[in-house]
Amino acid sequence: MKDDGKVDPMKNAATDKNQSPWRRRWQRWGIGCLRLCIIASAMLCLFVQPEEETVDLAAYLNEGKKVFSQASTLGEPEDHWFPLLSASDELLGWMTSTNPQARKVQGYAGPSELLVTADVQRRVVQVSLWQTADTAGHAEMVRRDPAFWSQWNGRTETSLGAYETPQLVSGASLTSEAMARGLAARFGAQGVEEFFGRELEIVDVTPWFADAKTIVPMKKTGCYEVRDAEKLLGMVLRSSRMGVTQRGFNGSSDVLVAIDANGQKILGVAVLGSRDNEPYLTDVRDELRFTNGFVGKSLDEVIVTAEHSELLLVSGASMTARAVFGTVQEMLRRYRLDEAATTIPWQWPVSLAWLAAGVWLGFRGGKKSRAIFAVCSVLAGLVLGWMLGQDQLIGWAQHGWQTPPALPLLTMTAIALLIPALTGKNVYCSRICPHGAAQTLAGMALKKRFALPAKWHRIFSAVPWMSLLVIWALALAGSQLPFAHAEPFEVWSTGFVALLPAVIFTVGIAVSFFLPQGYCHYGCPTGALLKFLTHAPGRWTRRDSIAAGLVAVAWIVVLI
Repeated sequence: MKDDGKVDPMKNAATDKNQSPWRRRWQRWGIGCLRLCIIASAMLCLFVQPEEETVDLAAYLNEGKKVFSQASTLGEPEDHWFPLLSASDELLGWMTSTNPQARKVQGYAGPSELLVTADVQRRVVQVSLWQTADTAGHAEMVRRDPAFWSQWNGRTETSLGAYETPQLVSGASLTSEAMARGLAARFGAQGVEEFFGRELEIVDVTPWFADAKTIVPMKKTGCYEVRDAEKLLGMVLRSSRMGVTQRGFNGSSDVLVAIDANGQKILGVAVLGSRDNEPYLTDVRDELRFTNGFVGKSLDEVIVTAEHSELLLVSGASMTARAVFGTVQEMLRRYRLDEAATTIPWQWPVSLAWLAAGVWLGFRGGKKSRAIFAVCSVLAGLVLGWMLGQDQLIGWAQHGWQTPPALPLLTMTAIALLIPALTGKNVYCSRICPHGAAQTLAGMALKKRFALPAKWHRIFSAVPWMSLLVIWALALAGSQLPFAHAEPFEVWSTGFVALLPAVIFTVGIAVSFFLPQGYCHYGCPTGALLKFLTHAPGRWTRRDSIAAGLVAVAWIVVLI
């Protein structure tokens, strides 16, 4: 018999008689793990190191002109901000990008870069999407949501480092959350530690707490308890760990604020480190050391103070002093906020219950339960919009992922890949996938069903495999095409935002009324990938050799 990946029942039955159940099980697991390794190796092939940051100044300027029509040129960057200048070199506003800090923050399938345009005082005028590696449909949903983008308008540079439950976009929550997190990261919520790397030491707090023995981190980020051998002496706030950064004359500073044990009075303020110019920084440090205007003030009193000169007056260093004052105010404001309750998004328990039920019914369910659960899967697809697709796998391979935001999606992916590899049962396609469930319900609507002739069945059965091969070949070649458009899954969460997935969606559902699971069998590249894991359990076939050979060729090309 020719080894084409199909199972010969007679041959397998004869072989099984000579093998113990445990041997057959270990053989099936071993082959399944090898197939998973082939897929993992293909994903590793897509991993690329981050490219050197480049800035398209002409494109930046065009974006800036949308806000300041008189903008003529971009000046030299200052602390990653580009000044927007008129034809007469008048400062109109500022522009900055959320990269490179935002590059660490993954959305549904990759990171996004935003542009922030601000006025002369560095108050936000506009935030816009610049470029993204996330799925095209989710990114387009966020792009079209004005409420999401306007939530930052009017905010100061200092406050942008706070990530305080931003407004997200329904149906694209992972993508919009990653964009909001990336913007906060740019302004200090993450990554600012690279500028002020050393940890807090006892000597840093002894000017206020002479008997200090230990510094203990509090639940609030950037806040520390200072203790002697027995009791609490007070608290210290650190701006770089709280994600508060305000630019002075030439950079931000790492500011410490000491507070009494009751949490009501300020004991002192100091600059632990700074990226600002040394002459101005020395003046500010000297005033904080000898005539510290913050000492004895209540936290609320400092928070409502309008001008820095009421507490910190430094002749010739007003920009540095204003930045330190603004940083202290923002630190105290955040300290005053109640500790945000750690809540699990409602989607998590719902999605995990749905996935668990799908796995259970995949092994135990009958025809009636399949119909009922198909309705549940369709509803889950409409509400949650989470599905396994090639665009997601390629995005994760290229950019990684972040937990906990992607936990439900990671769980779904693990179920889709591990269960078929280890058991030979494709529970994802048969029970969980909303698009497959919709086809199941469509097929139940009509009693008369059709089957393709054998010749056409063989021809069309090759389409998913060819689609899978082309998608990964383009990804390995560095193509920037939106791979989500090769499948209909984004339509569930984002609507009909692109023609090709909308056509695939519509035609696939229409065909399934007459041809059982038509798209699953004759069009789905993700289904083909999962079929690769389930074919001939416990046997190495020609299909496995071809897949391993193709991945080996891909590695040779990448390494060369």
